[in-house]
Amino acid sequence: MGSRGLSAEDEREKIKCTQPFGSYPINPSHLIANNLPASFTSHDLPNINVNITTATPIPVEYRSVRGVIPRILFPDKTLRGLLDEPNGPYPFDNAAAAGSAIEEGKSPWDFVLHIGMAAPRRYYTMETRAHRDGYVAKDQAGETMENDTLWSDEYKSPEILKPAFDTDDVWRRWKSDLMGVDVRPSNDAGRYLCDFIYYSSLVEFWRRDPDAAAGGGGAQVMFLHVPGYGGEADVEMGSRVALGLIVAMVASTRRQGKKGSAEGEDGER
Repeated sequence: MGSRGLSAEDEREKIKCTQPFGSYPINPSHLIANNLPASFTSHDLPNINVNITTATPIPVEYRSVRGVIPRILFPDKTLRGLLDEPNGPYPFDNAAAAGSAIEEGKSPWDFVLHIGMAAPRRYYTMETRAHRDGYVAKDQAGETMENDTLWSDEYKSPEILKPAFDTDDVWRRWKSDLMGVDVRPSNDAGRYLCDFIYYSSLVEFWRRDPDAAAGGGGAQVMFLHVPGYGGEADVEMGSRVALGLIVAMVASTRRQGKKGSAEGEDGER
């Protein structure tokens, strides 16, 4: 997050989506992500300008996910020069800020929002946790992760990982901003590619700082499940829902930060 005097602060978002899914030739998550504005403001975020960068679709394949996610979340320093390529693999709006974060071994993203389809649902869900095990359903390459032990044996990561957000607070803010829209919290992302992508992101933050992640100071990552595609109206509604969730994520995080600062000040008195 950067401050420019009295001008708006910037929040960088990473939006992800998947390719055409199973028997559904049109994946609304990709359309929704592409329909989001490059930047926006909200009355719920005074003096904040939210900048959004949309990634290319992630293949519906476990091994592809495992290779792609770490490279996007924590780009290698040797790839620093690719930041300025307009069509390169790291389409950052602010290459200088991203480069500084990468040089320090940090993720260049303030927040990460994954978007995936959950057909035939007709409601939207924010996923509050991701699972390490249980990926026995075949992906589009015909593979499973049934006998994979990277996370359990090598990383020794927890069976369940959660985002650093106060998800109850995010949920309340999200719901209140979308009156009349069926939005729900969920604790089961499905044990398929969406759940796998979610855990893949959370574990990358966890393995770099397990203590911070356990204390709520880890990954500012969220997964949004959207219904199957039914027409352009679904894309417009999905975009509205996604923007509402982004606002709720940012607002909740700022509230947590201010609360922590206040508590620190009280402790020093």
